[in-house]
Amino acid sequence: MTAADFAISLDMVNRHYQEPNRNRYESKYFWEELYRLISAAGFRAIEVPYEPVWQFGGRSGVPFTRYCVNAKYGDTARYRSFLANNGIDEIAGVTFDPNLFMRNDNLDFYFGATGHFAGEALDHAADLGAGYFAVSPTPYCGRVRHYHPNLDEASFIARTRELLASLAEQAERADIRLAVRNEYWSMLRGDRLFDMLDGLPGSVRIDADVASLQIGGTDPVVFIQDHFDRIGSVHLTDTSFVDDDETWKTANPEFPARRPTQVYRDLGEGSVNLKAVYASLQQLGYSGAITCSCRQTRDHVRALLRMRAYIKNQLAAAH
Repeated sequence: MTAADFAISLDMVNRHYQEPNRNRYESKYFWEELYRLISAAGFRAIEVPYEPVWQFGGRSGVPFTRYCVNAKYGDTARYRSFLANNGIDEIAGVTFDPNLFMRNDNLDFYFGATGHFAGEALDHAADLGAGYFAVSPTPYCGRVRHYHPNLDEASFIARTRELLASLAEQAERADIRLAVRNEYWSMLRGDRLFDMLDGLPGSVRIDADVASLQIGGTDPVVFIQDHFDRIGSVHLTDTSFVDDDETWKTANPEFPARRPTQVYRDLGEGSVNLKAVYASLQQLGYSGAITCSCRQTRDHVRALLRMRAYIKNQLAAAH
């Protein structure tokens, strides 16, 4: 097993907390250099977060929407050709997070915008030839409660199920694996996620984010062993964060307000037993996507090299 067998998520670049400046990260030249660096580090597959914010203003160099790709490359086919010429042979998956649309007290706005852009993201994933589409089932629980303190939770969950069922039908037509993300801050954290899945088509799978599982109090290895048949994609993520003050209930739990810490760490820098996770996947015969994510890294180039070294020296060397 080599680094080429893993995908790298482009969520390792985020203008909100990385230096040196916003203009650089929104420029086409930055991303085109990054693709070459990803390839040079031995990775040949990427995951693309679909972030509609780049459709409403920002410079279109960030390749996180169909609009941006078409603006800079003409169409998806030319973008894929450019990637291939720079050593990126595959787009393993696309992710979608609805937090952007939980911004007021209008749930019709939230579900309307989320449904529209999630559908657009799924179509884009099909154009990119992605294997999976991993969707966060709800915004941060605390964010929902912030805007809707008197929320009718049963109605909200029912509408979420309806939305996911529609995406499942679309994914089946496009021959893409729809995976619902487990997230420690979700309104569907823990066993509630399975209650949702039981009401959806059998084609809908789980996206297992191992750091989020650990933060939520679940052993990732046990989770994988117990629910292997339902896993559609895996995110190798690392953390040392312990949620001992119910950070998951706050409006922005990925960036804890009450203590100077971060939730995610670069691979190998946290406390998740990634070697045991990987060994379990190997033993069970997992053949789906394994995507490495360093979504809160301070330095994307260092994170890229850390991932390469960790996979080579810790994961692949052990098997």
